[in-house]
Amino acid sequence: MTNYLYQLKINFKRIILRNKAFFLFDMLLPIVFYLLYTKILPSGVSQQQLQTWNKDYLISMMIYGCLLGSIITTANTLLNDQTSNFKVFISLKPISKFQYYSSLIAIFVTLNLIASITISITGILINEITLPISSIIKIILTNTIGTIPLILIGIMISFAKRPELVNLLTNLIVFPLAIISGLWWPIEMMPKWLQAFGKLLPTYQLSTIDKTFLNHTDLNWFAFINILIWFGIFSLLLLLINKLQGHFGVTK
Repeated sequence: MTNYLYQLKINFKRIILRNKAFFLFDMLLPIVFYLLYTKILPSGVSQQQLQTWNKDYLISMMIYGCLLGSIITTANTLLNDQTSNFKVFISLKPISKFQYYSSLIAIFVTLNLIASITISITGILINEITLPISSIIKIILTNTIGTIPLILIGIMISFAKRPELVNLLTNLIVFPLAIISGLWWPIEMMPKWLQAFGKLLPTYQLSTIDKTFLNHTDLNWFAFINILIWFGIFSLLLLLINKLQGHFGVTK
């Protein structure tokens, strides 16, 4: 247990405290998008419509920030561990591969928590959004836990091992996922067939859960089930890829 806590401490320092890219990319980019789409672009709408839009888009950018951290930051951190031989250093320590990955997941969840809090504070201060503290806490915790399936995607992408391929895969997944699930603009603006596909994605269902807390409506249990199913699928894929790499003698 002591070794595991020590590993958590190391990861917290190198991934959170010393990771400037996280603060500049995972948090600043969603904040810029939020300010752009709520302060600059909206015109010709009533004050009531604007308030609703400001709240809805805040949810989208909180999820988008977690999406960036879960996939891009996760994949690049693990890739860097491989290329810098940090994993070799870990293998010499009395810590299992499961402890290595679980400690990293705990840190990436913490990153998503920080991103969600920071972006929500931006909405509250800049757009004077008023929400009960209980609703804000529920939304932040839901985003933090609900993006764990996305972290599994980041882990799988890191197995590509080549920086150019990892960057290509993260871009091919993150930005289409954000667009199709309606994080950048309302999903209703898309073709019906694309809407049907987008509504199956975990990021869309996560926003659905958040908005039940935002609007104080009944929970959508299908959204919870959807995210659990995606978690199960990604977990199985991760185990399968890991097993295949071991079978073919590929160094993880």
